[in-house]
Amino acid sequence: MRAVRLYNVTVVGEGPVNGTWVRVLLAVRQATSPDHAMTFLRRQARRIASGLDPDPRSGWIPVGTLVPAENRVPDVPAELRSWCRDPEAQRAARNQLVAGGEFALSAADHSGVYLFRVLPVSVCVPVPGSGPWAV
Repeated sequence: MRAVRLYNVTVVGEGPVNGTWVRVLLAVRQATSPDHAMTFLRRQARRIASGLDPDPRSGWIPVGTLVPAENRVPDVPAELRSWCRDPEAQRAARNQLVAGGEFALSAADHSGVYLFRVLPVSVCVPVPGSGPWAV
């Protein structure tokens, strides 16, 4: 047996629903490398940002439905897009994973809290040709 490092990636949304605080698993994946984990996390951040704050020029949105928010209010989609565009933040997160640490990102606004997490885990896998049935 040999130990292999994998990366458990989870994305969770928490927020009020009908007066109750609800936690919803939005995405989960087991990645084989820090790069794969970060790629999945960025895709999920973009997906959630687009879901919360679609492009007002999208053809399916009636004209005038979306209006700009004031700059003084927290803005999860803007935070997520900013994190996705920040090469230094990406490098720092990847370095944490390479060093064996975990990475977490959270963003909150009036709609709730969005939590992105990558947790390195070690699993044991058999070495080919070394099991009890090896020839």
